[in-house]
Amino acid sequence: MWVKAKEITSKFKISNTTLCTWVKVGKITRKSILGSKYFLYDASPFEGFAKKHIIYARVSTQKQRNDLDEQVKIIRNYVVANGHIVDQVFTDIASGMNENRIALISLMDLVAEGDVNSVYISYRDRLTRFGFGYLENFCSRYNTKVVVVNLTEEKDFQEELTEDLIAIIHHFSMKMYSNRRKSLKELKNKLLKELENEENKLIFNEKSVINIQE
Repeated sequence: MWVKAKEITSKFKISNTTLCTWVKVGKITRKSILGSKYFLYDASPFEGFAKKHIIYARVSTQKQRNDLDEQVKIIRNYVVANGHIVDQVFTDIASGMNENRIALISLMDLVAEGDVNSVYISYRDRLTRFGFGYLENFCSRYNTKVVVVNLTEEKDFQEELTEDLIAIIHHFSMKMYSNRRKSLKELKNKLLKELENEENKLIFNEKSVINIQE
């Protein structure tokens, strides 16, 4: 079934940019109308297609793994109670300030493909400790909603924030220690090089004196 671009973007709630991406990666077929710049899109492979409802949960440490399972359980009940099916669950065990969370990156890639209707999280800081608005804005660009199940502040927020701050201090302390060791090593090598040069000068001078005496 060939339809216009507007019908595709409206049906799947995607932007024109996402539609062009779908064409480039071969997800959808496009043909021009009578050789003009207007196109039709083959929507037949997408009959019955629905954008996904995704759960994202996170804890900072391994000792909170039970809380991770509890997060997923509570959010799943919320999604089902609102008449949706959970299509996929993403979980991370990492600090909320960690920018390299594997599951979060995979989730953002899926959002960018235009396949996600909503992302459900228990608290705002589960998605990110700081800069929640940036990620929310990113999702909205692909017509994806971020649904926060619990709008109240998390009970152990202060404890986890303290752990995150300690992790940051430890990171920078190790970095400073590493830089200091590097500087000391460079200084040591420089001094050894200078000492070697001085020794070579002395040896050269001694040889010169001996040659003169002979």
